[in-house]
Amino acid sequence: MLIAPIIVLGLPIFDTIYAIIRRIIKGKSLKAVFMADKGHLHHRLMKKGYTQKQAVLILYGLTAILGMFAIILLESGIWKALSFALLVIAFIVIGYNDIFKVKQDEENSEENIDVQHVRHDK
Repeated sequence: MLIAPIIVLGLPIFDTIYAIIRRIIKGKSLKAVFMADKGHLHHRLMKKGYTQKQAVLILYGLTAILGMFAIILLESGIWKALSFALLVIAFIVIGYNDIFKVKQDEENSEENIDVQHVRHDK
């Protein structure tokens, strides 16, 4: 079945198609497709503050999830594959919220420490 390789390679396929469309719109010509830019997924992750290693691990993880989805789809059918996808999405949303909350807590504690130092110095 042709769908499995397409799903497994979904991330690089998406990144390539998105880069082509983005470059055509930005450059207003087909020549722009061949011009390098910093819009690929790993560049975007690094702009968000992830290290190069973290960005690569995130992309590996997403590719592994797509691979598991393709295997479940072929072996067990669409409903189990969709159940797996919903479960993964739920974990990602929960994890993202926890990470965001931890960052906010760290920023708040740093602000409190700074405020305490200012009060103590006076």
